[in-house]
Amino acid sequence: MQKDNEIQGKHGVGHHAANAAPSRNDATRRMAPTQGQAAPNYAQQPHRSAGETRVMSPVASPYQRQNAAYSNVRPASPYGAMGWNETPQAAAPHKNHHVGRIIAIICAILLAIYVAGAFFFMDHLYPESTMSKQNVGLKTSSDIASAVTSIGQDYSVKVSGDGLDFSVSSSQMGMTIDGQKVATAIFADHNPWAWPVEIAQNHDVSRSLVSQYSESGLSQIVTAQVDAVNATATQPVNATIAYTPSVSQFKIIPEQAGTMVDASAVKTQIASAVVDMDSSVTLGNDQLVQPTVLSTDPTLSTACTTANGYLKADVTLTLGDAATKVGEVNAAQIQNWVVLGNDLSVTFDQDAMSEWTAQLASSLNTEGTQRTYTRPDGRSFTVSGGTYGWEIDTDSLTSELQNDITTGQVATLAVPTNFEGVSHNGTGTQDWGAYVDVDLTEQHARFYDASGTLKWEADCVTGAPTDGHDTPQGVWRIFNKESPSVLKGDIQASTGQPSYETEVAYWMAFTYSGCGLHDATWQSAFGGTRYKDGYGSHGCVNLSLDAAASLYDLVAVGNAVVVHA
Repeated sequence: MQKDNEIQGKHGVGHHAANAAPSRNDATRRMAPTQGQAAPNYAQQPHRSAGETRVMSPVASPYQRQNAAYSNVRPASPYGAMGWNETPQAAAPHKNHHVGRIIAIICAILLAIYVAGAFFFMDHLYPESTMSKQNVGLKTSSDIASAVTSIGQDYSVKVSGDGLDFSVSSSQMGMTIDGQKVATAIFADHNPWAWPVEIAQNHDVSRSLVSQYSESGLSQIVTAQVDAVNATATQPVNATIAYTPSVSQFKIIPEQAGTMVDASAVKTQIASAVVDMDSSVTLGNDQLVQPTVLSTDPTLSTACTTANGYLKADVTLTLGDAATKVGEVNAAQIQNWVVLGNDLSVTFDQDAMSEWTAQLASSLNTEGTQRTYTRPDGRSFTVSGGTYGWEIDTDSLTSELQNDITTGQVATLAVPTNFEGVSHNGTGTQDWGAYVDVDLTEQHARFYDASGTLKWEADCVTGAPTDGHDTPQGVWRIFNKESPSVLKGDIQASTGQPSYETEVAYWMAFTYSGCGLHDATWQSAFGGTRYKDGYGSHGCVNLSLDAAASLYDLVAVGNAVVVHA
């Protein structure tokens, strides 16, 4: 029982009796059947001849079956594991070995085909290869070089669209093409190792077809063609802003496409085709001269807003202390002056503004113009010339108007002047107040105040007409009074000194050439015909001392002096 427990214990820890080398006693013991177990029938075992190994198949004992229940392995032979009483069964044939050999042979064949194909396509293009619409499939590099040279010689490009329709040949362009260089470039992009995938694909190798041409030759041809079309073409019109009278606002006017062809764009398009050896070029809107300012330009929108801001200005123009209204500048006039600069900024047309202010000044200026007036004694005279009257400062007027418009002013603007009269009743009429009336025919002078009241009068001697010293006619302005004063004649070239120097008690100058009213104590009489009898002055109006003194106290700088015949 102790030995049985030991054996059972070995099975209990997972060992099989066949895994240990049994002793002879163990073998003997195992062959002894237990009670109730039939002994092995060795007589039934076939006879084993010399050199033959037989496998014995004894019936398992209950002990062996019990131990097999405790083990994960097949019960051991009752003859132990020594090998002298059993032999292993022969192995079955291995079919996978033959399949593996077949696969290896197939792979070797495919590899050979792949490598052979790769070597073939190292110098041959794929079957479905084209160049400039010509089939170059299976061509070698030398074939390609020859084909390229032939293509270059026969090449021409047809240009059409935008009113143009002409062709340019390779000879006209002075085109040259290096066939070998092109072939090298084509095969540089050619991958022979990808032939199993690429062999059935379409391949256009035209991108490697690069030519060289004479830019001047192409330019001459294109320029001639474009100039002929542009002779009757219309220029494009940029988007701009314009005044719309119906809404009294500036609006954005969209750009307009013309029909004029851009020669530079056409040359670029043809050049691109020539380099790639394309056979045709179709021109479109991109080759037309394009508007440079579009209606979608945000700067244009800003300009429109600015211009409409200018239209808000309304400037009333007045003249003189009486604030006589002489004009108005509002949107209807302003819109003529607003222009869009090249940078899309809103500016003023200075020429247009200057022209307008010049026209306004012409309607207001009286200085030197012909004026007709009625003397308080009822006699009428017409006189021209002189320095008295209205003279508008046009530069200042333009500047002040521009400032008021820019800021959108609704205001009154006093028209700036260089000189002013007392009143403005339109051109050709009296615009002075108090004045000295010098009648050359009567040789008599009078002073009238602003109301027309005669305040002073006296005979006089005016300039001698025979010597070219006659007193100039016109409406003049007294610009200087001086008492006493020294009168000086013209500077003599021989001496560098005045031709005369004479002191007077009262001097009232009215021309910038040196004419004025003054006392002339050397005159023995005044009036009559003395002015043309050899006693005439150098242009001044000679008065007696008393008459000059009285007038000096009456007149003021700025009063008019009207000299007339």
